Amino acid sequence: MVYKLIMEKDFEEKINELQRLNIKEHTQLTKKLEEMQTHAEIRLNHKTEFNTFEKPLQNYKWIEINKKILVFKIDPMKKELHLCEYLPQNEVFS
Repeated sequence: MVYKLIMEKDFEEKINELQRLNIKEHTQLTKKLEEMQTHAEIRLNHKTEFNTFEKPLQNYKWIEINKKILVFKIDPMKKELHLCEYLPQNEVFS
């Protein structure tokens, strides 16, 4: 089953801006999002694919794409992936 993608408004704006500025990175991000949508249920508990932060991000999950970090929440009951942020590593892990 395919998970539904939900995006914060500012996240959607970032994706649109990325499409204008760097089509290669946008394409890689889009492919990864499609993969996540179709395989989220399988990988829900696989820490090698979907890692979890300790405090302060608690129930957020993340995955590395293009040396950037995609932060999201996953709701297996509603079959939703809630996309929150797409930031450079140094902004997340500093």
